[in-house]
Formats: sequence, structure tokens, C-alpha cells
Amino acid sequence: MIIIEGVTDKGGKFRPSAWAEMLIEGVGLAHFGSDHKIHYLPMIEPATINGNAAIIMDEALEQLRPEAYKEILHFAKENHLMIHYELGTLAERRAAQKIAKQSDSRRSS
Repeated sequence: MIIIEGVTDKGGKFRPSAWAEMLIEGVGLAHFGSDHKIHYLPMIEPATINGNAAIIMDEALEQLRPEAYKEILHFAKENHLMIHYELGTLAERRAAQKIAKQSDSRRSS
């Protein structure tokens, strides 16, 4: 996975706070569903990390939507945003978060 955090290499918070959602939508990786909510492709999602907006995306997105993938990385580099890599996929991350959330709710019951 590639994680792009809304923090510049100088430690400043990147603005506007909705940059991640706007960028994902702007490169065509989101759409409005019949439920009138925004839906993102399964390989990318906006997130909040340490209180900052972020984008988490699978490297496999490069094969599926190469232009959008390049545009997102170009944006991150041009704006000096922190980029780092983690093993695994976004689906695995979501599954782990779901398990952790269920475990937390069982402990508080």
C-alpha cells in the first residue's frame, strides 16, 4: 500500500482539509451511488492519520488506472507530502480494522 499523508516534508499540515477526497474524486476514482453517497474504488480511500487527511491506495491501482495513479503521486510529490509504503492491501487493512473494532466492542460490553 501507498500512504500519502497530508503533512509536508517540513512538518506543516496540508490544506484544505478535504484535499484527499477532492483529489480522489478529481482523478475519477469516486462516484455518487444511488444512495447519494460518494463511493470510492476498492483500491483507494481517503483516511485520517494522526489528525491529518490522507490517501491510502493499493499499488495495484497503477495497473487498473495508470493515469489516475500517476496524477495522485505527482500531486503528492509536487506538494511535498509525506509518502510511505506498507505491506499488504487496502482490503487486508480494512479487514484488520473491522476485527479490531469488533474486539474493542466486545471488551466494552
